[in-house]
Amino acid sequence: MVDLSPKQWAILEHYRLERPKHLILEGAVRSGKTWLNNVLFYLQVREHTGEGLHYIVTGHTLGSVKRNVLDPMGEMFGVSTKTDSAGTFELWGNHIHCFGADKADSFKAVTGMTAHGWYANEATLQHENTIQEAFSRLSGDDARVFWDTNPDYPEHPVKVQYIDKSGERLTSGRLRLQSWHFNLEDNPYLPPDYIESLRASTPPGMWFDRRVKGLWVAAEGLVYELFDRNLHVVPQFTPPAGWQRVRAVDFGFTNPFVCLFGAVDYDGRLYVYDEHYQAGALIGDHAKAIHRRGDSAWYVADHDAQERAELAQCGVQTRPANKDVSLGIQRVAERMVVLPDGYPRLFITANCTNLLREMTKYVWETRKDDKPIKEEPKKVDDHAMDALRYLVMALDDGVSGVADVGAEALGL
Repeated sequence: MVDLSPKQWAILEHYRLERPKHLILEGAVRSGKTWLNNVLFYLQVREHTGEGLHYIVTGHTLGSVKRNVLDPMGEMFGVSTKTDSAGTFELWGNHIHCFGADKADSFKAVTGMTAHGWYANEATLQHENTIQEAFSRLSGDDARVFWDTNPDYPEHPVKVQYIDKSGERLTSGRLRLQSWHFNLEDNPYLPPDYIESLRASTPPGMWFDRRVKGLWVAAEGLVYELFDRNLHVVPQFTPPAGWQRVRAVDFGFTNPFVCLFGAVDYDGRLYVYDEHYQAGALIGDHAKAIHRRGDSAWYVADHDAQERAELAQCGVQTRPANKDVSLGIQRVAERMVVLPDGYPRLFITANCTNLLREMTKYVWETRKDDKPIKEEPKKVDDHAMDALRYLVMALDDGVSGVADVGAEALGL
């Protein structure tokens, strides 16, 4: 049997006694939630060895399912979790179907299936359409549901509609739903150095409360509350020739077209050293302004296929950017944290006036008439903010080179 913490053993024993139909593990990062759900899901499938049943595993993306669930499960139990082209693999004579659930139409992947169980990793990152469709597929006898998630905003549907209803029972008396909260201290296997590093590298405020403390707290005020002109803004300079040049584009015509020019030093720190910020101009005019700044290792851009193709025809080839707003904001905020050497990993030169102006006005959307809203920044004067997210996400995800611009860029 795999090693379990005292908290995990207690939950496992409670699960064996109560057999809840829906189990939710929520709380701080790296606290042991997913590890335990991997065990519980595996045991559930093995309990029905050779029955040819169908099970669903969903995550934010298929890549995150592989990284968080399939690979660790394979290592834990010495089984193959390699999926075929449809995202399916066999386990103990049953069929495991894996899907990403981050888009509004992701639910189509599970339509028509009769499932006997569902494991949702990172539940708050999954689209509500997929959640509802997965529930409708659970018509198999005694189907079970296993969720794990990190905290989000307090009014998130996962918390209000499910976690807050923990302890509810069916008319038969059987436990319908049970949630368990995890703190970072619930995982005794984390090295002290890792915990210290996690605490030091996590932005203070909302990010720290959620990731480290495991609290469901709201985002309020400035998005980048850690931003400090005295710390993150440096005088204008020309980056040394040996630094990697990186750039990101956010398209616009009525709204400004933005290109941010970045350079990465030998320690991996990003310096945004120039900007092109202009409304009411054609793609060709923007391309000329970009070319005047010299060459770049790579470009990422908003997803508009036609505008990417036009930009490519003018000699600026791009990759489509990762547009995950929540993750992108988190990545930018993490780069603003001061490391033990006394410096952050993001600097902006003083000549990037529009980027700096938007930074100080970039705020979270507020409630209207006391109604809960989906947590997101206000979509006002945020064009350089979008480009900054694209730049940081591409850099942190290891983008290199540019896409082959042709049919893909034209949307064909």
